[in-house]
Amino acid sequence: MAEVLVTLHEIATATGQKADKVREECTALGVTVRDDWAGRPAVSVDDARGLASGSTRRAREHAEEQARVKAACKQWVEDRKAAAMAGADAAEEKVRRGRVRSFLPGAFVRQGEVSPAEIHAVRREGYQHAGAQFERRNRRPGPYVGLIFVDPAEEGSALASAVGALRGPAKAQGPVREVA
Repeated sequence: MAEVLVTLHEIATATGQKADKVREECTALGVTVRDDWAGRPAVSVDDARGLASGSTRRAREHAEEQARVKAACKQWVEDRKAAAMAGADAAEEKVRRGRVRSFLPGAFVRQGEVSPAEIHAVRREGYQHAGAQFERRNRRPGPYVGLIFVDPAEEGSALASAVGALRGPAKAQGPVREVA
């Protein structure tokens, strides 16, 4: 069974364009142009309907915008992770330069080294602080990225970023005991 085709000239007449413009649009949107029974350039009925109504172009623009937002979200997440890792590295470097020996009871370290537990705690605090600062300074590019370190009210806030920088990383707290 033969497929029904609509010529580019018919589409151009219906939309008020020239046939050359319709062919350029078909090429830009990836619509296949074939020859009908008389050898005239034509497209399928569904493609002709999409070209005439503009739905094919809108669908293409929507797909391109979604791809752009997805790429921006991926880049934002990678940047946040890089900033948090840099914060952890800087915190570790600071503690390694500033400490002479470990004061943790029961830590098995040689004189002049920092215990792995101290390094882990300092890296975690530096990671969380740097991640929170990144989220405060940079708004998410789309709704597909979740916040990890701050609540949505603080996102992209210059004031919250300044307060967070002054406050620094959260201090480690011991277990809370309730007094009766």
